[in-house]
Amino acid sequence: MSTTSQASSQTRYLIERESRVCAHNYHPVPLVIDHAQGVWMWDVEGNKYLDAMSAYSAVSHGHGHPRILAAAKTQLDKVAVTSRAFHTRPLMPFMEKLSRLSGFDKVLPMNSGAEAVETAIKAARRWGYRVKGIPADRAEIMVARGNFHGRTTGVISFSTEPSYRADFGPFSPGFTWFDFGDLASMEAARTAHTCAVLLEPIQGEAGIIVPPPGYLRAVRDWCDEHDILLILDEIQSGLGRTGRMFAFEHEGIRPDGMTLGKALGGGILPVSAFLANDGLMAVFEPGSHGSTFGGNPLAAAVALEALNVMEDEQLPGRSAALGHYLQQQLQAIADRSTLVRAVRGRGLWVGVDLDPARVNARKVVERLAQHGVLSKETHDTVIRFAPPLTITREEIDWALERVVTTLNEFEPAATTHAVAALTQTEDASRPSTPPHLLMSPPDFFEVSYRINPWMEPDQWAGQAQQLAEDARAGWQQLKSTYEWFGATVTVKPPAQGLPDMVFTANCAVVLDGKVLLARYMHAQRQGEEVHGRKMFEALRREGKVTSLHTTPPDVFFEGAGDAIWDATRGVMWLGYGQRSSRKVAEVVRTVFSVPTLSLELISPHFYHLDTCFCRLSGGEIMIWPQAFSADSLQLLLEIVGDRLILAGEEDAMHLGVNSVCIGNNVVMCHCSDALRATLEARGYTVHVVDLGAFNRSGGAAYCLTLRLDQRSTLPTDTTPLTPVDQTTAVCA
Repeated sequence: MSTTSQASSQTRYLIERESRVCAHNYHPVPLVIDHAQGVWMWDVEGNKYLDAMSAYSAVSHGHGHPRILAAAKTQLDKVAVTSRAFHTRPLMPFMEKLSRLSGFDKVLPMNSGAEAVETAIKAARRWGYRVKGIPADRAEIMVARGNFHGRTTGVISFSTEPSYRADFGPFSPGFTWFDFGDLASMEAARTAHTCAVLLEPIQGEAGIIVPPPGYLRAVRDWCDEHDILLILDEIQSGLGRTGRMFAFEHEGIRPDGMTLGKALGGGILPVSAFLANDGLMAVFEPGSHGSTFGGNPLAAAVALEALNVMEDEQLPGRSAALGHYLQQQLQAIADRSTLVRAVRGRGLWVGVDLDPARVNARKVVERLAQHGVLSKETHDTVIRFAPPLTITREEIDWALERVVTTLNEFEPAATTHAVAALTQTEDASRPSTPPHLLMSPPDFFEVSYRINPWMEPDQWAGQAQQLAEDARAGWQQLKSTYEWFGATVTVKPPAQGLPDMVFTANCAVVLDGKVLLARYMHAQRQGEEVHGRKMFEALRREGKVTSLHTTPPDVFFEGAGDAIWDATRGVMWLGYGQRSSRKVAEVVRTVFSVPTLSLELISPHFYHLDTCFCRLSGGEIMIWPQAFSADSLQLLLEIVGDRLILAGEEDAMHLGVNSVCIGNNVVMCHCSDALRATLEARGYTVHVVDLGAFNRSGGAAYCLTLRLDQRSTLPTDTTPLTPVDQTTAVCA
């Protein structure tokens, strides 16, 4: 890629020409963009740049997403703008989709983010008068210092940024201020006339300020205690940016109202919305609020497809996994630099806070641009990294190399080899705490029916006694191997007539003490559900788990066989298409409050995710690529990058990928010389246990094992492990 250290004559000419006719209310980086695609942008000189800020999150889907452009072109051929004087066909499905995704009853469509905020303010005030009974014209809304909710005169009335307010008064009354992240400050700001708290879950323009863990939960409880509305501004943080569809999901709360914008327009149109339940939205009647362009057919069609793409391409899960990696890498760079004071963020929304005494953030931004990475400083000292959510790990690495180069130019010795140093740290930082595993002995194991290509009842019958002995010997050796590595193994008795109960990985998945029980597709295994429930009820009484949950009747789920927690990336990988339903992803997100990434399985031989996918303790993922659809394999390549290990056919057809990793030890039923060499080169020791009898049923080491002590390691996890006395059914 070619870049120039100074603007060329063409660029200078275009900038000067713009300057003569355009108000000087922005201070752009001195280059002129010509076109863009995906995460890449090109200027008029032909220089290529990685877009690391995605138009303040408006381009979360990437530039020129083909599906969104197609939706816009189709609608343009029909009708674009009608005003809300008439009903239009595209508005209804957009509203329904947004309502379903958000969980709110009603949606009020607008255009810009500031309009959505103004709408929320009107709703909160009218609710204060009509529902809470605040005296006329006395309603107050509490806002955080350092907030950014837009630049209209109403919104800057409660800004605390002097440059946004200078000489724009008089300002609207009716606001009180508190310190972000400080509940005591909120209590001090509350009055008898407080009707609402308007809050960003993460303060973006203030410098990507993340509140302390548990803060949003505490604010929610405080608002409930004082009959105050909680309205969250998710214009930047919403729609996948933080690794959840909405940032409030990190703490398992629900606001009374929410504003959305930016990414809602799919990167091509301004679309915003205020969302609330019936009780709050009912304050509006015809004529009390409106917008000529709000909810126009073109905007509705584009926003609907933007939401569809957000779901179909699993952008929140991508943001969680890659954001975890991006922040980790930037922190490693910061640890080697005296220029950086802090790195903070969530998902693909990270701020690097520079020391103003050592370096000017604007100069760093301009130098980054010269090296091909486009970003923008905020709050004078913070460089934001918020690329399109479609970015890949390889593209992140490309940008990080240029971040290191740029910082080296301001402080040459500070950051040399920072990224390489992080990779070494990742390889060495494998968990050493021995796991707690659940196993069930194969006392009644046999192959008596056929529900996958591995199972041959007639062949089993001819060698039943020998195979049963082999199964007992293999199971005992596997258990002893786990215990040799320090694992605690809880053994639960098998059930006669349920031969596959030995495969404990299928009966549930356990995370943070919560248990999501299996719901089997095949009648031959459905008897295991009752036995599995009794087993986990006993474990709950013993204090080994805390709560039990189930999927709806039409959502099949075969436990940890199709749900593998990835502590390295902070996501739950899910398999679907053979045994488990794709809709289980919504259930998993609800029960465990973690992001998910779903992978489609296309081969009957690899009917569970664990048959073709193994997460190693150092963060590598071992797979059999032919088991996945093309889109799912591409997703793995983009998320995992060079930490993806591709097993060969020999290992796959002997179920070698169905493995258990404890520290540096990988326990497998088969390992080819080539795969062994690959694993050993990455610092692992391979231990092979003969599980041939179980292979005849399509199972191996992982299938025979269920981990009970998995913990989500994300800093946002504040859910206490308190006992729950009844099973919770979760609707997808």
